[in-house]
This record gives sequence, structure tokens and C-alpha cells, in this order.
Amino acid sequence: MRDPLAELQAAWAEEDAERSRQAETAELENAGPAKPATQRIMDMDPADRPRERLLRLGADALSNAELLAILLSSGRQGENVLEISRRLLADRGLVGLLRSDVKEVMRVSGLKEAKVTRIKAAVELAARGLADDEWPAREPFRTSRQVFERYRGLLGDLVHEEVWVLVMDQQHCLIREERLYKGMVHGASVRVAELLRPVIVHQGPAMIVVHNHPSGSPKPSVADEDMTADLRSAAATMQIELLDHVIVTRSDYASMAQLGLIKSKTPLPSAADSEVSEPISEVGYRA
Repeated sequence: MRDPLAELQAAWAEEDAERSRQAETAELENAGPAKPATQRIMDMDPADRPRERLLRLGADALSNAELLAILLSSGRQGENVLEISRRLLADRGLVGLLRSDVKEVMRVSGLKEAKVTRIKAAVELAARGLADDEWPAREPFRTSRQVFERYRGLLGDLVHEEVWVLVMDQQHCLIREERLYKGMVHGASVRVAELLRPVIVHQGPAMIVVHNHPSGSPKPSVADEDMTADLRSAAATMQIELLDHVIVTRSDYASMAQLGLIKSKTPLPSAADSEVSEPISEVGYRA
């Protein structure tokens, strides 16, 4: 019996493979003669090689290029691994490596997918580690500003929008966080059912939604307000408490609860109620 979907998938896979073969052929034809590397890593004094320096002095003694070179492990004809690392950092920087997708890094670096995915995994782990250090997992969220302080590092500098759902327990401690949307986010693209899914799966009695505004202004749009209203209604029918929807930028934030768009049984207090937080203006975002 024919399986049309399987046939389509096989045809797509063959087309992708053919495009890859053509791209590799073109790359070889256009590469031209390779320049000899200034110095191969294996020809360096062992004491100066990145891996040996890390073992002897510790990771904090190495430059960013040396650490990246250890991740890459090897160079290629005409360019040793340290030269590749320096060139990539000069072009992207560490933050740029975090923001750029795999295909973009492959394009600017000339590296293969395996090495680029290794880089992406490392910088993503570093970013998550910093976020975890900024807020202990079992520390309750007591104010909307605390939500902002935890997620500004992850979302504040992004050039695209992301929507995160925080699954909370009854004490407002974090059970799980999930990024559900990445890219151009607008009201029509955000499905309430998708926002509720992780809360239902992980049996959280409460939730918080966090998303960023790359424009730098935390003021909610009409679409933000409509999505919040729809989510509040749907969550109530599932007996899930929507504590807040916080919009973050690099230095600012807005709280839908403080704007009066969420009526929670146990809302997060405003920053004005916290001794350690700055006051929030009466319209719900910092002046």
C-alpha cells in the first residue's frame, strides 16, 4: 500500500542530499590553493598548547580563543585551530555565537556542522548556567521584578522575540521553564493551548509567562493584552492560576498583573511592596 507521506519525505531527503553534494563541489572548486598555516598546533611548544595550558593553569587562565580552540579540537588546511577561533570571535563574539543559529555560524566560519553544534551547545550551557546562578531554582518568586531579574540575562539582549512559560508550585517556586516560541511573535502566532501544555504535563498549579521586546520598550501591545486575556480565561477553566505575564527588555519590564490585566488569587506583589525592589510607575512599567 502506498504511503504518500513517506514518498514525499524520501523525495525531500534526496533533494537535500543532492543540494549538499552540489554545495560541497562548488566549495571545492572555488576554494583555490590553501595558504599554509602560520604554525600547526602540534608544532607548538607543548607548554603553549591550549589543552596543556588548561591542565596546568586552569580554565580561567586561558583566553576565549584558547577555550574555543579546545572545543574545536583541530583546524584545517591553511588555518590552525587557534586562528579559526580568533577569526570567529572577532566576527561574532561570544554573545554573537549565542544569538546566531548553526547555519549562520557555519557560513561565516567555514566549519562543519559537528564543530558548530559543539560550540552552540557550549555557549548555551554557559548562558543557562549563569541564569541558574542568578536565581536558585527553589527560591520563590515574590515580585514581578524578581522574574525580570532572572530572565533579563536570557532575553534582554535578543534581537528576536521569545515566549517562555514558567511552571510554578503553590509556593511560587519554579518547577520547570520552557521556551515555546522563538522569532517574530504576535498575537495570532501564540496558541493558548501550547502555553498551557507544559503546566498540565508537569502538573503545576500556577504559571507565569515571560517574553521579551527587542525594541527596548516594555509597554504591552494590544496583541500582548489580548493573548493575556485569552490565557487567563483558559487557565481558569483548567484550574491553573496565571500569576503574571512579564515583558522584559535589557533594562526594563512590564507586569500584566500590575496593569490590572490579571486578577490572580495569589498575585505576585508589585515591586513597591518589596524592600529590595525598585518602585514601579502606576502604569505598570518602570518610568
